[in-house]
Amino acid sequence: MPQIYLRHTQANELDQVMKIIHDAQKQLLRENINQWQDGHPSVEQVKQDIQNSISYVLISNHQIAGTAALLKEPEPTYQEIIDGSWLNNNSPYATIHRFALADDFKGHSLSSILISCLLTVGYQLNFANFRIDTHPDNQRMQHLVQKNGFTYQGKIRLNDPQRSFRLAYELNL
Repeated sequence: MPQIYLRHTQANELDQVMKIIHDAQKQLLRENINQWQDGHPSVEQVKQDIQNSISYVLISNHQIAGTAALLKEPEPTYQEIIDGSWLNNNSPYATIHRFALADDFKGHSLSSILISCLLTVGYQLNFANFRIDTHPDNQRMQHLVQKNGFTYQGKIRLNDPQRSFRLAYELNL
């Protein structure tokens, strides 16, 4: 059994994390999913996540297998939810963003382990309410979050010129 654990991303790992993100962007493009095709997440955003200690990497056998950000502040785009509502609007929540798994580690259930680890960290930070969103065409991510206990709550609108929509999910422990 491989050693698998979650830890904060270190500054010298920025290039490795960006490679995982760029590979995910390419996969989304191959699948005709218009998510992360605008250069997001950017190097500057990930660098800031690392500096703010909200960037995490999943380590499997001493290699970076995945990456994600766990935001502890309210997500501005979650203020308004369309065609639904949040289950818990009274408690603080943590948001999972910039979630990606390295190509070499796909197919080993590590995405679920990454989510589980993020939930554990969030819970240790006193969050029992978690939110995540994804592109309407990203069936893989929708399946993953639902498989891990998140429920669909409605749509949120991004802060972009096209005012793109994303499907919003929530999990309360």
